[in-house]
Amino acid sequence: MQTLIRITVLFVILLMDSLILSVTAECQSLKIDLRKLPEKEAIRLSDLGATDIQYIPLETTKQNVLPEIKEIVFGKSFFLTHSYANINMFRYNGQFVTKISKEGRGPDEITVAHAIDINPKDESIYLVDGWLQKFLVYNRDGKLMRSFKSPLKIAIDFGITNDGILCYNDNNMARTTNSFILIDTLGKVLMNYPNTYKWQDKTNRTVGYLHENLFYRFNNQLFKKEIYSDTVFVYRNKAFEPHFLIDVGKLRITPEARTNSPVAYIIHNFLTPQKLFEWGDYIYYEFYYQPDDENEGFSLIASKVDNFRILFDPEKGLINDLDGGPNIMPQTVRDNNTLVAWIEAFQLKKHVASEAFRKSKPLYPEKKQELERLANGLKETDNPVLVLVRLKK
Repeated sequence: MQTLIRITVLFVILLMDSLILSVTAECQSLKIDLRKLPEKEAIRLSDLGATDIQYIPLETTKQNVLPEIKEIVFGKSFFLTHSYANINMFRYNGQFVTKISKEGRGPDEITVAHAIDINPKDESIYLVDGWLQKFLVYNRDGKLMRSFKSPLKIAIDFGITNDGILCYNDNNMARTTNSFILIDTLGKVLMNYPNTYKWQDKTNRTVGYLHENLFYRFNNQLFKKEIYSDTVFVYRNKAFEPHFLIDVGKLRITPEARTNSPVAYIIHNFLTPQKLFEWGDYIYYEFYYQPDDENEGFSLIASKVDNFRILFDPEKGLINDLDGGPNIMPQTVRDNNTLVAWIEAFQLKKHVASEAFRKSKPLYPEKKQELERLANGLKETDNPVLVLVRLKK
């Protein structure tokens, strides 16, 4: 009887291992071919299987007027809007909770938050000021708990993992020894990851990249893509494992090209990444390309399960045929199935008052009526409105 149990357990383990290997192999074999950029097309939300759209007006008070939003980071019970040193906490009904951080050069202040993240274990909030070389840590109520010195001279990006805080070391000045550094929640260095894309600044006229590395989360895991590589990696067990490939061919800048090419050649011959994330069965990749004096934006949506690939203009966005509202400019994701965007209150009111909205015939007329009531209740000076688009599960 014991022998039979052992054999059964062994069979289950082997079966689980084979399934894991199969899934891993499938992710690694996914390749998106962008060696030749296709023509841009118009695409509707319904083309992607979107079935629901929700608007969340962000409460406006004297304490939290938002001049702009650069980024939104989501926790379980709250989310943060981020723009430079202006960080605000909101509940999921749009209620304002508190401001995070104070601007200045004091012990508990920052000049700018280069990056922010939320620890999923306890919803503690981490932010880093690269100029002041320090991390600040807040609890889920927005109260400062501690600060610690950054191990990097200029830490501009990081992501919280099960193993610690994974920091990216900017490579714009050709002096980077370690591309990534893993630290604990007190700033102690746990592991260094050597820079595999070294180059030399022979001309002393470097080209700076704002998004030299792109972090994003999906399935509770952290992913990264560096500008010199076509491969997207998942960070797992203190190591980087290949996840999928975005092959841009000659449009990807190499360390050799950056070392030997003049600035004008670099600007006009290689694409510049902007955003990358996964959403349902899709991959979203946004980048710029400037073969001449015009800097043109491109947004790619590619399916992970079939051959669906489409390129569209990020400034035009996705056509909102669900309720006739403004086009959606993808910004990030809240969970694996929800695309996130935001729109200024005055822009939303302007769209709803337009002839195009009045004549629109969306898939859900009742949602069009809801959107009209929402817009009419807003002031032009109100904070932006969060937009959540969900796919059919």
